[in-house]
Amino acid sequence: MTSATMMKDITNSPLLLILVVIGLAYIVGFSLVYLKKSYDHCLELGMTKEELHKIIQSSAVFSIVPSLSIVVGLFVLISVMGVVWSWWRLSVIGSLSYETMIASSVSTALGFTSSADMLANATGRQFGVVMILMSIGMLSGFLILIPFGKKLSKSVDKSNLSGDSRKDSWRYVLSGVFMLCMFSVYVPVLLIGDSVQAAVMLTGLVIAVGLGVIAQKTGQKWINEFVMALSMIGGMASSLLWVKVFG
Repeated sequence: MTSATMMKDITNSPLLLILVVIGLAYIVGFSLVYLKKSYDHCLELGMTKEELHKIIQSSAVFSIVPSLSIVVGLFVLISVMGVVWSWWRLSVIGSLSYETMIASSVSTALGFTSSADMLANATGRQFGVVMILMSIGMLSGFLILIPFGKKLSKSVDKSNLSGDSRKDSWRYVLSGVFMLCMFSVYVPVLLIGDSVQAAVMLTGLVIAVGLGVIAQKTGQKWINEFVMALSMIGGMASSLLWVKVFG
């Protein structure tokens, strides 16, 4: 059995599919239970069913539209990790930028020329390494929240209720620094790794900024809900051009 066959046997494994479906069913059930609890608690607080139905409808719309970018990202990740595992990663806790970065880094460390090359030629053990690293890396957030999550949440709530402008300023600074740290990790990898990859990222950035300006100038705030999805689609479409330009 060749390595490519072994890889496909794992990515298309019925066992992996069953485990993913079980995990997703558990998460959906968990969400529905808390939706019911929240709904009942809102009724106890005096909200009417009509008000709650309007909130649910508007929340559903504002949740579905941004998820278009995740669907686009799913097709990108499928070419690297196969259908089932990509479905699991982006349905639960995964991030497209994190998943693709890990896949690219591991494929390079294992001696493959690209993530696509790894998908075609990796052994089952090598693919298992990628799966484990993806899972463990994302679990770090949970491990931090277990001891510190409640304290951090209460600190933010106190800051919101205190009325102290100095505390509010510190909260915004902390949030800004966190986002800058995220950018400092992902952006250099995208810019330095490959010319086509960098050009695609910059194209998506230009589209996102352009849409933001249009939304601000025209007052059409609904455009902001489509910025991520459209910038990703535009960036992916531009890759056809950049591949020809950079070879």
